[in-house]
Amino acid sequence: MSFRIIDTHCHLDIIQEQGQEIEVSLKKAKSAGVQKILQIGIDLESSIRAKKIAHTDYDNFGDSSDYPSVHYSIGCHPTETHEFPKAEEIIDLIDQNISDPKLSAIGEIGIDLYHTADSKNIQIEILEKFLEVSARTKIPVVIHSREGFQDTYDVLKSWKTKATGVIHCFTYDYNAGKKFVDLGYYVSLSGIVAFKSAHEIQDAATKLPLDALLIETDAPFLAPPPFRGKRNESSNMPIVLEKIFSLRSESNAVIEEKLFSNSQKFLNRKAYYDA
Repeated sequence: MSFRIIDTHCHLDIIQEQGQEIEVSLKKAKSAGVQKILQIGIDLESSIRAKKIAHTDYDNFGDSSDYPSVHYSIGCHPTETHEFPKAEEIIDLIDQNISDPKLSAIGEIGIDLYHTADSKNIQIEILEKFLEVSARTKIPVVIHSREGFQDTYDVLKSWKTKATGVIHCFTYDYNAGKKFVDLGYYVSLSGIVAFKSAHEIQDAATKLPLDALLIETDAPFLAPPPFRGKRNESSNMPIVLEKIFSLRSESNAVIEEKLFSNSQKFLNRKAYYDA
């Protein structure tokens, strides 16, 4: 079966570092029905690289129809604390590319209390700095939030109506998801939703409004079954989509089309509630 899918969060550069060339990843993704990919920046260097990946002419490798189109984000990951002193350079990069239609988001940014809880205060400070840029430029944010729901929510709430975006790789329960949606954020489901133990995430995927849902791989991380423990890639997106089919009451066709249109809106810098 052929799907129309957008992978709203992928690290093609890290997959390349692990041994698979980007054009190979793209061709496999297109064969799986992936039409577009959002390449994520996590620091200054990877953000510059993300733009380059998005603007590479893949005609050099064959027919461009064999490859998904690539958009990109510019960000500063909360665990990349050594990059925090470069925040102003990263912000300058955002400002230099505001008019680039392939720049879809600011991020990933956020709060991670699993790896670096001791740096929570500076993480919040950097997050606020980038939310200010989002409010000024109207470019949505990609939020990484791990074991930090309340802190993340409190910060985002203070920017309600000013900044919006997506909670990527959602790992909380329905109530948390509903609070993020009420702030105007998409909730993006990764391969984790297909893990047998992911009961709370599956409950959220079942109950949250379809208009506010996105899907992603976060490749090369978090491969869904039956590839768990192996390198993930965008060609695994159908597994995530089919898991959502199994959880929701809407028809598969409605789910597929809505997730695709939601993703299109997000890549075009629109919130889920925008016309």
